[in-house]
Amino acid sequence: MVATPLRQAASVLLESAIRIAPPEAREWGEAMRGELDYVEGSWAAASWALGGASVMAKHALMSLLVPGRTGSEPGDELFAKHVSLHEVMLAVGAGCILAALLFFASPPFRQAFQVALRPWTHPIEIATWDFQPRFEALAIRAKARRDPEGIAFCAVRLRNSLQSARLAEEAVQIDSNFIWVYALVAMRHPEAPETGKWLEKLQRWDPQNALFPLITAESISPSRFHWSASQTHPEQDRAWQSAMAAAFNSPRFDDYLDRVAELNRKVVPRYGLYDPYEVVSREEIDLFPFAFEESERYAKALVQSGADLDARGNHSGARDAYWTVARFGQLIDSQGRTPFEHWVGTSLQAMAYKKLQASFEKAGQSSEGALFGYLAAKFEAVHGEHAGLPGEAAFGQTISTRNAAVVEISGLMILFFFGLVVVAVSILIVGSRGNARPAVRRTRPFATMIVASSAAGLLFSSVTLYLTYRPYWYIFQAAVSSGGRSQARDLRDFLIAAETPAGVPYRVLLDALLYSGSPSFLFYVWAGVTLLGVIGLAVILLRHLREDRPAKTLQRHSRAQ
Repeated sequence: MVATPLRQAASVLLESAIRIAPPEAREWGEAMRGELDYVEGSWAAASWALGGASVMAKHALMSLLVPGRTGSEPGDELFAKHVSLHEVMLAVGAGCILAALLFFASPPFRQAFQVALRPWTHPIEIATWDFQPRFEALAIRAKARRDPEGIAFCAVRLRNSLQSARLAEEAVQIDSNFIWVYALVAMRHPEAPETGKWLEKLQRWDPQNALFPLITAESISPSRFHWSASQTHPEQDRAWQSAMAAAFNSPRFDDYLDRVAELNRKVVPRYGLYDPYEVVSREEIDLFPFAFEESERYAKALVQSGADLDARGNHSGARDAYWTVARFGQLIDSQGRTPFEHWVGTSLQAMAYKKLQASFEKAGQSSEGALFGYLAAKFEAVHGEHAGLPGEAAFGQTISTRNAAVVEISGLMILFFFGLVVVAVSILIVGSRGNARPAVRRTRPFATMIVASSAAGLLFSSVTLYLTYRPYWYIFQAAVSSGGRSQARDLRDFLIAAETPAGVPYRVLLDALLYSGSPSFLFYVWAGVTLLGVIGLAVILLRHLREDRPAKTLQRHSRAQ
């Protein structure tokens, strides 16, 4: 659909450049115009036309600056009389616009533009939380192909619990090896009615995994039934206590996110879904934090029971309770795959080591107390940064936040300059008519200047957007194609920062990590420049319109006389 209009635009651009070209360049331009019909591909034709137009625009500018240069052919001196700066500026503006549009042929740029608009589309997604047309369409395609990988890919990402559960069942029916999908769906939708029977199958398939008791505890959590922990619900409380005890005594933990990464490598290129928020960040942002909050609540209860035993002189029983918390923290920290899991693991270990330090110091064992005091201080300072994941960050959060601001502002500038181009071109078209009002005709030179300057701004913003986002495109490609975690934290910080307007403080509660940012200086600079530009344009337009009124008044008086 875009092919024919794009080739027509390339032809119009080249013909416009030929009209403003000096005589010695027009013959070469006509040859370029003739070859355009034989160039295969619309984008190749646009590139061919852009190259030829830029060369002829350069000759036209040189003729304007040096109209009487030596070596010119007879009649070349007439070029200065017939070629106007108005046509040159329009040709240059058209070239810049075409060059900016060519960026949309690049997948990194299209993804960057999608991310740049994220702050304005994200509230709509929140308002229509269960409405995910892309995944619903992808699920229909996957079911038509009986593709269990595509079906599982959609099942673990759909927010609608009914649709997600139905797709999980279909994936397992096609291929029983995808039984792990039950765990991912139950982890995100513990309230689903299928969770109970799924967990029974999962525990037989992968026994001793702490993930399943955590999901069970979350499905019967007091907060889910709208009653507080202080109220007496013996059956639910005993079931919750039993599930949490099973989780804390499990020897292993697997969240199956490595299998989700494997799905990404296969399904994303197969169906052409290149949304970084849906493909990458869902693994780390949408992990269920409430189950880990339940873990923290149960750990505090264990620590309190240990403190009571310590007060009664039962140091051995108290240390067993503390060690239970410490071992579970080590399990989550060592076998987890997301920063949030490592944060939970280190926090639980710090809590337990502090109590072990106090217990040994109270018993007069100063050397053991010093050891656990050292460990408590070490894990308290970690705050989720895990030494076992080297190379996760290269830029740092500050740089990622700044780059997110640049990407957002560049995307807004593209829309702003494109809007100016549309308005200015409309004024030129209306002013070129014979019945156009004098006020509109008088604004044509100003509109020409707006077209040229806005086109240059459009091209500059496109280049800035492309160059700023390109490193994150490579990180995304590495995460999808090979499951690489190099600079994964940089990509996560960038995507989180890009969900809110530049310069606005933001939080991500689902990641259980607080990120805040003060208003960016760059944001204020761009906002100020944009506001001043809009005010200046409004003042100039009003001035032209007000100057035209006295002229009309004088014409009426002269006719009356």
